[in-house]
Amino acid sequence: MKAPRPTLIRAGLLGLLTLLLLGLGSLGFALLRPPAAERVLILRSSLDSQGQEVGPGLETLLSDYMEILAGATVTHGKDLPSIAELQRLPPGLRLLRFQGRRDKDLLALSLEWNTVARLLTAQPWVSDVAPAREPAKTMDHVVQHWPLMTQVRRTNELLPRAPGNFWLLLEGLAIRDDHAATSHLPKSWNLVQEEPNCATAWAALGDHLYRSLWVNPEAAGVGLNSRTHHAFRKAVDLVPGYPRATFLWSLMLTDTGNQSPALRLLKEALRVRPGGADLYLGLAYASRTSGLLENARRALSRRNDLLGHLASPSAWFAETTYLYLGDHAAFGQELLRIRSLRQDASTCFYQGYFALLQGQHRQALSFMTAGSAPAMEPIPFRDLCRVYRAYLEGRAREGLLMLHEVDEVRGKLRIPDGEWTFKEAEAYSLLGDADRGIDCATRAFVQGFSCADWYEASPFLARVRAHPRWPTLRRNIRERQAELAGSFPPAAFDP
Repeated sequence: MKAPRPTLIRAGLLGLLTLLLLGLGSLGFALLRPPAAERVLILRSSLDSQGQEVGPGLETLLSDYMEILAGATVTHGKDLPSIAELQRLPPGLRLLRFQGRRDKDLLALSLEWNTVARLLTAQPWVSDVAPAREPAKTMDHVVQHWPLMTQVRRTNELLPRAPGNFWLLLEGLAIRDDHAATSHLPKSWNLVQEEPNCATAWAALGDHLYRSLWVNPEAAGVGLNSRTHHAFRKAVDLVPGYPRATFLWSLMLTDTGNQSPALRLLKEALRVRPGGADLYLGLAYASRTSGLLENARRALSRRNDLLGHLASPSAWFAETTYLYLGDHAAFGQELLRIRSLRQDASTCFYQGYFALLQGQHRQALSFMTAGSAPAMEPIPFRDLCRVYRAYLEGRAREGLLMLHEVDEVRGKLRIPDGEWTFKEAEAYSLLGDADRGIDCATRAFVQGFSCADWYEASPFLARVRAHPRWPTLRRNIRERQAELAGSFPPAAFDP
């Protein structure tokens, strides 16, 4: 028998392809299915758990799902962007919003998806409704019907086995306050004991322990042998490269002076999760405090490339990379962006600090006064605002007494955070106490802050640099920075 003619083969293949495309076209969600990795904006949504709003918890869980299972780049927003804002966003960006409720321990969930391009042409949202079922089945339904290219389908490590524990997990994931996190710790511990193979439960526990370091460190411990370290390690062992757990773990490691382990952890996570935008924030933080400013600059640039106009300042810290690089214009712009989002003691401090750097004493005093208000938080920055206010008002002796008290309290009760301790060293130097200034600067170095460029450039540290112990400290800082630079060159973190 003769072989079929090539033209007939091509015709048959084209016919099959046409049928396949027609079949896909009948699926509503296929209209949104992307050809490659995705960017997703989750809008603030509501989920009622017997009168308790746990929508933020489900937003966090969905973000974990999309980052881990689809390799997506995910960010969050309060409201639907305006037309003008949509026009600045990538046409293929997916937007997600949901409504849900708890029925006993079951989860009913309605999701709506759209794209920027469809919204700009007034096309409707594509909806999917999952009736009340066990949470694991509802979340499996979400994954099966979402408009994303799913790379990994294993979800066992992302959810508790018991339906009731799903709601306890969402309650914990919804927490954003340090004191609330500390109060929730008994429930968080109970959850991981009942669900030892649930990575999201371990990540929530690590988050709550990390937050408690600022208000109740005895509950968490400090360093590589701490309960916080153990919780994050369990989460990442269960889900390698888990973006949120890795990001928070890297912050904890950096804050406790373990920059090298933090950088190794981030390097490995970025290898498998290059779309995790927060991983680049963690990399910038660990790098800048290590003095690896080019690494930090590249990390911030990569994050901005991923998020575009959706990029927003970190909720965890001010981005001082630009300051240490000497780019005052970029640092000033960053402070303006932060100020538009929140007005807390940290924001006031850095605005006052930056004004003082520019010689604007009156403006600096205004910001430090605002940050000194009794209700202001976080408390360490409120205290530091009061110290700087005393300096600016010519009350150096009073400022030194306050700073010494702050130093004593922080040394006993709070997380080390070498970058913050460096701010104390600058304050001591400004107030004229070079001896305590060099003590604090040395302690900042011991706590992991090794940005040699800023030790040498900060105008506030001038008296410390005139101290007899400065040359030794400077040499030690430079040696450590050089060692880290050799272990973590910029190219090590390239995609």
